[in-house]
Amino acid sequence: MNLKDIKEKILNFQNISSEESFFIFNLIMTGKLSEIEMAGILIALKAKTETKDEILGAAKSMRAKSLKISSNENTVDTCGTGGDMIGTLNISTSAAIVAASAGAKIAKHGNRSISSKSGSADMLEKLGYKITADLKYLELSLLNNNFCFMFAQHHHLAMKHVINVRKQLGTRTIFNLLGPLTNPANAKNQLLGVFDKKWTKIHCEVLQNLGSQHAMVVHGQDGLDEISLSGCTYIAELKEGKIKEFIFNPRDYGYEYIQNSEIQGADPEYNARKFIEMLNGLNIKFQKIVEINAGAALYLSKKSKNLKEGFELAKYVIEQKIAKNFLEKIISNNV
Repeated sequence: MNLKDIKEKILNFQNISSEESFFIFNLIMTGKLSEIEMAGILIALKAKTETKDEILGAAKSMRAKSLKISSNENTVDTCGTGGDMIGTLNISTSAAIVAASAGAKIAKHGNRSISSKSGSADMLEKLGYKITADLKYLELSLLNNNFCFMFAQHHHLAMKHVINVRKQLGTRTIFNLLGPLTNPANAKNQLLGVFDKKWTKIHCEVLQNLGSQHAMVVHGQDGLDEISLSGCTYIAELKEGKIKEFIFNPRDYGYEYIQNSEIQGADPEYNARKFIEMLNGLNIKFQKIVEINAGAALYLSKKSKNLKEGFELAKYVIEQKIAKNFLEKIISNNV
């Protein structure tokens, strides 16, 4: 591989292969390029729009350098890209806990707030959940409690080489697309929300190339990077080696639309409080959107045969206070 030739391609807005992307991101994530070189590459990739092969190569490089834990084949992640700028409550984190309470193995990958007021790590801490970098503890938690939270900064140490560049650029780069593709437990099943419809099929194809078994990449027509309850959702589903695209309408499953303003989030303390209220039966509209996202995770984990069964199981564990008791258990065990 010739660095000069690859840089020239990128800076001339030409697409590069997955092998070339793997090569150049290895250099970026080992600190072998200057910050000026990194900035130029990241901005040029964004300006021309990143391709499937470029994302795939970068994801492979990032995965190779991550600190990993073991997991079984039915493990699910609910990490999304973030960046939808809608500012709802923490839907994917809440859905992860509810799905785990219903028996799914959830290896939740996440970070602190970047584009929202409350990231998954921020909310979990306010619930009393201890963030840890202990790999063996995380493995045991996943095995024994069906849930672990893998804080991105603890697992992707190579990202230290791009922190300053990303901060100085102050705009989205390819790294915003990579987080959900680099689960440290190598989860083979994912519910992955994206902030733009154009990434639904691309991210699904990347997951297919990375060896995923069953994945749903979702984007709400309202812009939400979750399965939406304010309208329909674009979904690309990878199952049995094939990808199909379809539009999901919650009304087909007996749900009524809500307004995103009715599930608006705020700071981590507020979001944590609203989640606990929901587990106590006091926030029904938030419960409904958590149900459909947790239900999808249950479907991906093989705990339900289809989405409808998943939604019903998620509703059951919330209304029977199983999810509430589960949250109390994982917090008391997490010391």
